[in-house]
Amino acid sequence: MPPEDESGGARFALYRTIFPLSISAALSETPGWLATALVGLALVADGYSTAVAGTIASLPAAGVIAMSTILPGIARRFGVVPVFYSAAGLLVASLLLLVAAANDGAIWLWCLGSFGVGLGASMRWVLSDGFVNHIAVSDQRGRLLAFHESIRSCALGLGPLIASFTTENPATGFIIGIVATVVGAVLTVGMHLPQVKTGRARLSDLATGLRLAPFAFAVAFLGGVLEGVAAAAVPLYAVALGVGAATGALLAALSGFGNILGQLPFGAYADVNGARPAIRAALILSMVALALLHTVMSVPIASYAVIVCFGAAAGALYTLSVMEASNTASHEVSMLSILATIAIVYTLGDLLGPIIGGIALVVAPPLAMPAVFVAACAITLFFARNGRGKG
Repeated sequence: MPPEDESGGARFALYRTIFPLSISAALSETPGWLATALVGLALVADGYSTAVAGTIASLPAAGVIAMSTILPGIARRFGVVPVFYSAAGLLVASLLLLVAAANDGAIWLWCLGSFGVGLGASMRWVLSDGFVNHIAVSDQRGRLLAFHESIRSCALGLGPLIASFTTENPATGFIIGIVATVVGAVLTVGMHLPQVKTGRARLSDLATGLRLAPFAFAVAFLGGVLEGVAAAAVPLYAVALGVGAATGALLAALSGFGNILGQLPFGAYADVNGARPAIRAALILSMVALALLHTVMSVPIASYAVIVCFGAAAGALYTLSVMEASNTASHEVSMLSILATIAIVYTLGDLLGPIIGGIALVVAPPLAMPAVFVAACAITLFFARNGRGKG
């Protein structure tokens, strides 16, 4: 067999290895996005205030942050692979609590189930990313990570889609989430999962990761902010401009579609030119799309195209931040600690993005909302200018 054929076969084998992991990750993270969408709607339907409903609906994100903080230590103590599979059990147990909450209405069940879903989803998310990063060879890392993230990102749409069909009977939605979790776990049974380095079981590893790769974590944080903006603030922006809530919801969905589409092109570009140049390209595209948003909002086709481009660029920032940080793993800090820290800062950004966008819409004219995030991209782009080569 010619060398190029062998190389092509080896590349195909890597994608074939990663594919079930990526599908499993998407199915395992679907309950988190399902709970975020469905819990709040169910609580409002039960007569709770929007403030209470919104707070409890944010508990999955709080669970992600809490688990990401301690996951490296847990994985070191009990083993990466056992923890990976136990996460599915935690997800199922938490979803059963939400089924009970939907039937019983007890607020503590809603809280405990929502928080538990975030814990379990975080374990599957960070560990699956760790497996893929371990499997990916350096000259294909961008494309392989992008391939994985493009599939994993389907959870962003699948969870809310299930919620939209089960608002009248939330328990059914959570049962579908249980089925998705079990199928996701079964897909990886029998796979040879690598023993990802966990490093020392110390919370200081998270601070060390931030010190060694501050730019990577800044990019991850901004990526979370922009994805939160696309999911929650853009629909509010559409309403503020008078184009309607239905159009706003469609724009949020199209942004998620762009997230999936953008992963592979940006990953391939990063493999050839390096993570920093790809990050700069994603930041510039995000800035252009945000700057155009006010102008095109009243023109359906144009607004759809702009929001897809925005979703593609914003969604790629998480993947590119993982690439940027991948060279940081060393004797000082493990890759698992780095991925856990990225998950924390990304999720914090995802929580803060809609809050910042909502405040901007309240205190200033509609132009202020995109302007704030254009400025955030511009500041990050300024610090990206020092990147060279394939860093």
